[in-house]
Amino acid sequence: MSPMAKPDNGMPHLLCHNQFVLGPEPLTRYGGWQHVPVTSTCHLSAHPNLHVTQIEAGGIALTAVGYMIDPLNPQASDEAVLQRVHERMAAGQGYVDATGDLGGRWVLIARTASTMELITDAVGHRQVFYTAVTEGLPLWCASQPRILAELTDQQMDADAASFIDSYEFRKNLEYRWPGAGSPYKGVFHLLPNHRLDLNSGKCQRYWPDRPLPQVSVEAAVPKVAAYLKGGVEAVARRFDLAVSLTAGLDSRTVLAAARNVVGKNPVMTVRQIDKPDDHADVQVASQLASLLGLGHDIIKSSLIIDDAFLQSFKQHTALPHYIYVPDAQAIYNRYQRKRVAVTGSISEIGRLSFRMLLRKPETEPIDAYDLARLQKMGRQAYAVKAFGEWQSGLGNIHNVPLLDMFEWEQGHGNWLAMCHTEFDMAWKDLYSPFNCRNLLTLLLSVDSRHRQGTDCRLYNELINTLWPDVLQVPINPHYQSKPRLTAVVISKIPYPIKKSIKQLLRRR
Repeated sequence: MSPMAKPDNGMPHLLCHNQFVLGPEPLTRYGGWQHVPVTSTCHLSAHPNLHVTQIEAGGIALTAVGYMIDPLNPQASDEAVLQRVHERMAAGQGYVDATGDLGGRWVLIARTASTMELITDAVGHRQVFYTAVTEGLPLWCASQPRILAELTDQQMDADAASFIDSYEFRKNLEYRWPGAGSPYKGVFHLLPNHRLDLNSGKCQRYWPDRPLPQVSVEAAVPKVAAYLKGGVEAVARRFDLAVSLTAGLDSRTVLAAARNVVGKNPVMTVRQIDKPDDHADVQVASQLASLLGLGHDIIKSSLIIDDAFLQSFKQHTALPHYIYVPDAQAIYNRYQRKRVAVTGSISEIGRLSFRMLLRKPETEPIDAYDLARLQKMGRQAYAVKAFGEWQSGLGNIHNVPLLDMFEWEQGHGNWLAMCHTEFDMAWKDLYSPFNCRNLLTLLLSVDSRHRQGTDCRLYNELINTLWPDVLQVPINPHYQSKPRLTAVVISKIPYPIKKSIKQLLRRR
């Protein structure tokens, strides 16, 4: 193992905030980090602001990294939540089912006499990357891949480097990483719905493990409302918050769930550098906050970037999105990393976002080229291969639609999870009330016709249950829902003809 480079210049107090490393020895690279033994040969090193909770009794040992909340028991602390997981396991329940109704942003290490495994929160927003276990190289895990590459002397993969240099990657300023890999050889991403065996280093899918039931809107609304409302109230007991608000449906739903906490915590809108001051996200949010009598912080991004902040942003994660630097600095300047952001992200998993973008009849099969196109990667070979491997590894997903799985694991469990790690530079932490396995499966169990568009029945009834006053201002009034003429024409072409055209294009 070669010595790791020390952080250089920048703002050292911002580096690797909320990050951790798990491996055969404590990590001494960063001064002030906490070191927690998991076993005699497995050590957790964590940023001092990252909460670590442990319980061991009756042959079951649990280590939670990050914060866990119980939306149905908002007053419960991390320790109380983990104790309940332990009690469920002691009664014979598996740790996946025992954590199904939990929210937050966490990693759980569960150890028994014969096993030691790791899972993440429902969408993997407390990220885990891990190294391939080969002869002479032990297993290491970390919250971002560059630390692992430096620890194990792994170089950037040649095919990954070509992908990074490709036009498809460079043209998208919010670029995404495909599949379960990373830019480095032998370093992999633990996607949501997967467990990692810490003894063997093998990764295994654990969900979906059964068909989704059919749930009516009437039955779903009170249950979803309880999860959302309880989740926001639980996190408000732990932290000072800033509740994100735009013109969209997802943030409106979260605002409705936050009815009891926004009086003590501000509503917040980021005016991004490429948006005018009168952009709908700003105007609609301001109008609604005023009508509701809420404090509203408009955070204006600027191209005037502090050199030290930029230097730290570059070092904080692997392949950071520089387009996010102005937002991150503006947020940091406003809140000094003393608040937790509450966002409407993850909600899209339940709203058929990718299905609406694909504009392809549901009767037609979906292939890796379709998936790459959805992620704005065209027909780039590395991306197509990665998505093909992800798709072939799905196995039996029962009645869960492929594109919902793709939104969950690749859209939110990959790209958005990486973005959250980057924005740990700016926030004390981040939280989405939708980041709960039982809540997400409940959404997916409702007929899809009630979950589409900004006027979908499920969400409107949900908001009316939580706080109908937030509908005083229209949702996305600037949004044009009419499909493009080209999309309409293409949708009318019979599938056999489109398939022949695709095959012809691929041979070119």
